[in-house]
Amino acid sequence: MAESPGYVRLSTASDIVLGFSRGLFYRGAEPYCINLLLHFSDGCRSNCLYCGQAREAAGPSTCKSLIRVDWPLRKLEDVIERFNSFMGNGCFLRPYRICVAAITHPRAVEGEIEVVRKMSDELGLPISALISPSIFSMDRLEELRSAGADRVGIAIDCATPRIFEALRGRMARGIHKWERYLEGVREAVEIVGKGRVGVHLIVGLGETERDAAELMQTIKNMGGETHLFSFYPEAGSVLEEWPRPPMSQYRRVQIARYLIDNRISSYDDMEFNEHGQITGFGVDINGIAETGKPFMTSGCPGCNRPFSNERPGETFRNYPFPPSRREALAALRRAGIYAQPRNTLPRLLEYLKSRGFPQR
Repeated sequence: MAESPGYVRLSTASDIVLGFSRGLFYRGAEPYCINLLLHFSDGCRSNCLYCGQAREAAGPSTCKSLIRVDWPLRKLEDVIERFNSFMGNGCFLRPYRICVAAITHPRAVEGEIEVVRKMSDELGLPISALISPSIFSMDRLEELRSAGADRVGIAIDCATPRIFEALRGRMARGIHKWERYLEGVREAVEIVGKGRVGVHLIVGLGETERDAAELMQTIKNMGGETHLFSFYPEAGSVLEEWPRPPMSQYRRVQIARYLIDNRISSYDDMEFNEHGQITGFGVDINGIAETGKPFMTSGCPGCNRPFSNERPGETFRNYPFPPSRREALAALRRAGIYAQPRNTLPRLLEYLKSRGFPQR
């Protein structure tokens, strides 16, 4: 049967880079990190309402998308062979990294450990492992590190316990728990070390900017760092009609993340208005923002995730390369635009109720 660990899914961009399929990258924004996703024929057991892999998402489990693109199924041996061939020809000139992501499944722990071990033994490249604390214990994290993972990613995604419960937990007919995810971050930091655990946070799921900044500071205090995503609705998911966050909202959270993760400022130094929007960052951000660094992809070294937040041709939300000074200044100006938020928690709860997820 074509399942992990013998088979893995590749993101469309990774599939192109490795030569399995053909394509071009807008503005040359090809990925520096090759993304692999575990596959099991009966799909993911989670029911995260924004995800195309969700248990109740539309479509057959073998064809569900993720980040709005297909993930072709490839034999792991063929993937490794392509890597070896390309590296032997000197094609990989950038600091390439491999990211192996698990879905929530009874065989995912063993599968991810085995895929990481094979990739590490055969290629010797740095490997990140995206895991769910719901299925990974500390002992299994130890095994994952020993297999070759130098970094761990944990997709908390939601900024508050209430939103997590509504979109990933009991209210969503899901299996995940906020407390277990935070505990998993602590465990991962203990296993792989401070600064080597990345927590995914999706902006625009009903949280305020204050909520986002507070969680980012909590993660930093725990020894982790935040990898930001801007919500983009996934077709077939429950949140397929939920709006994207305004660019201004995302720019302010990006600046806050950069300041917090680099210890330039902190949540306690920031100021917020009655809508929870950031009105002061605790430091002069002009010179920092003009470098463009706050607006680049935040992730593991070598990860730039092009077009995970937008379509080619749109303004980059996460720049996969250093933005020009003109682009950086435009992003800074956008951060100074304020409007009353529309993607609030009350509206999210109303939306979910209309889709058959009453909040008890």
